[in-house]
Amino acid sequence: MRPPRHLPLSLSLALGLASSLALAQGAPAAPAAPKAAPAPASAAAPQKAAAGAAQAPRKRAPRARKPKPKDAQKDITGRPVATFPGFRMLPTGGSRVFVQIHGGKVDVAESKAAGRLVYRMKGAGAIQTNRFPLVTSFFATPVTQVQLVDQGNDLDMVIDLRAQTDATYRVIETDQGIVLQVDFPASIPEQRAAAQPEETRKRAVRRTISQQPESSDESPADL
Repeated sequence: MRPPRHLPLSLSLALGLASSLALAQGAPAAPAAPKAAPAPASAAAPQKAAAGAAQAPRKRAPRARKPKPKDAQKDITGRPVATFPGFRMLPTGGSRVFVQIHGGKVDVAESKAAGRLVYRMKGAGAIQTNRFPLVTSFFATPVTQVQLVDQGNDLDMVIDLRAQTDATYRVIETDQGIVLQVDFPASIPEQRAAAQPEETRKRAVRRTISQQPESSDESPADL
């Protein structure tokens, strides 16, 4: 009995597979890839710190504050203090400038100059808000302005005048200190005209012109 023709081919394939399996089982296994070594802690810390700094919000630098002005009250601690200067018209037509000193009695010295009177109060002081000028030019008085001015350890009450005039002053002692009063006589016509508003002076001039014979033909509407 003859074997089938396809038997030698089957045997050769089986022998080939057997030899391949034998080689695969006998060959050494391939080495595994080495694992990455962990990064040292000293190197990881700066990286985390850098990442945290990048994510943290940026803080604004504080604004520089302007230095506050020194309080004038501190400079006059323990000294007599002058309140704001005052002004009033008198029933006689004259006027009066006055200032009150709290905290003690002081000596007062008067000095005169062209268009100005100065009364120095020895050892007195005034806070900043009481040193602003007091304007009186719109009153019928020789006085145009009053202001308290520091002069070292002393204080001056400066009175500006629109015209030279006689003035009298007196010092009145009180329980709290003193009161300095400066009285001025009634204004002369020129000073009263200077104190009037501009429009009032124009009307007065027009009335004067209308009373002259050569301007008698002016109509009442022009007055």
